[in-house]
Order: sequence, then C-alpha cells, then structure tokens
Amino acid sequence: MTARLTAERIRKVFPGTGRSGRATALGGVDLDLSAGQFVSIVGPSGCGKSTLLQILAGLIAPTSGRVLLDGHPPARLLGALGYMPQKDLLMPWRSVLDNAALGMEVGGVPRREARQRAREALPRFGLAGFEDNWPAQLSGGMRQRAALLRTFLGGRDILLLDEPFGALDALTRQGMQGWLLEMWQQERKTILLVTHDVEEAIYLSDRVYLMSPRPGTIRGCLEVALPRPRILAQTLSPAFLEIKARILGPLSEGGLGETVAGEGPSGGLGRVQRSARG
Repeated sequence: MTARLTAERIRKVFPGTGRSGRATALGGVDLDLSAGQFVSIVGPSGCGKSTLLQILAGLIAPTSGRVLLDGHPPARLLGALGYMPQKDLLMPWRSVLDNAALGMEVGGVPRREARQRAREALPRFGLAGFEDNWPAQLSGGMRQRAALLRTFLGGRDILLLDEPFGALDALTRQGMQGWLLEMWQQERKTILLVTHDVEEAIYLSDRVYLMSPRPGTIRGCLEVALPRPRILAQTLSPAFLEIKARILGPLSEGGLGETVAGEGPSGGLGRVQRSARG
C-alpha cells in the first residue's frame, strides 16, 4: 500500500548570521504515514521537529530531499495538508464561529456555507453555546478546541499538529488528549503529531518516531501495539510503562543503540532499528 505522506531524506540548512555560519536543522529525515494512522514524533528540544512539520506543510522549502503525497510529488504542497502550529493563532476580532469557518473561507467556500458547517460541528468539539464568544473569553483548552475545529474543517485528510497541547496544564491536557482520540476515531484523519510528551505520544499513536539531537534524523520507529480504543487507565499498565521506558532510555542517552528488540503485541511494541543514516 502506498503511504499517504512520505518524507524522503529531508535536509534543512539555515544560513547563519555574523560569525555563526550555517545551522543544520535536519540531517536527512525519512518517515511515512499510511491512511488513517495516528503517528507521533518525539525528540529533544531543538532537534528540528517543528522545522520538519513546516516543510511538510509547504511553509518552508527543504535544502534537499522531497515530500510525496500518495507516492508522488505534489504540484503544490502549501495548503495540501492541514497544519496547526504550537499557538492557536485565533483571530481576536473574530468570534469562535468565524474563527472556525476561516479555513473554509480561505479555501473558497462561501462565507454563509462555511459558517453553517462550522456551526453544525461545534457540538462535537465541545463548543456548543460558545459560537459568539471572542477568543479572549475562552479557556486555554477551549481555544485549542476552536483551533483544532478550524484545522479539521479545512477539508484536508492529513493533519500536522505541532504540540497543540503544550501550553495547557496537566489536567486540561489529559482531557484534550482523550477528546482528540475521539475526534480521530470519528473522522479517521491521517495525523502526524509533534510532541515533547512521551506519554502523550504513546497514548495517542499507532507509531512513534524518535528523533536525534540537532541535526535531526530519525533514529528509530516504535509500533505501539496497545489495544484501541485507548483509555487513560492504560497509561498505568505494565505494557504502557515498558514502552515508555524503551523510549526514554534512548532519548536520555542522546541516541539509540544499534537495535532494540521488543516482543511485538505481547510486549507492547515492535522493533526499533537505528537509521542507516543515523
């Protein structure tokens, strides 16, 4: 089966200023997502995770390498995938309803139709009754719901989410994780999530990619063989904690060993192999 989204040897070098010289953010990244999968990327701060998402979204160009959609380079990458940055970027002068409809309007949907679609979706995103509120009147969790609603309504089957819950408190974050899983199970979008939170990556994902320190490369990929639908109690299970330990070990060491073998479904994860270019 052809992957829906593929990154092939993505490398990014930023020009330096003064005496600093050039800065290599990504050193050759390969990854892929199949239709309907939920995949996460974890890695140390500054390893290029957000830069990679910006390249996949078409916001910046790679120095080398390419992005494929359904096995082919797209004629235009910008706008082909849904993208949500770390900040919600809600427009303070637009209501919740009008913020949610914005992506559709930009995509050419008439304003009245876009607002009607957004209004119909508000209950599923926990925003019923708040359509006329301004962003400043919302809690952090509700702002993220509104931003995710805008992203989901953009009409794209592949969504790139850059630490959407990173600024939330622990309890709100847990609630948003469970809610995002429900939305994903209903919509079956293909999702690539960047996160610093290892537990979040395991809880949400089918697979977790591990990135090395800068310049970022993919150093391993773990299959998360935990049953779905996921519930919060699974985060305390021996299988979950074993997966967490297998991720934290390599991350704390700054890189992976040559091979880490798991026990597959019974052990909670598949096989982790060091990248040939790592």
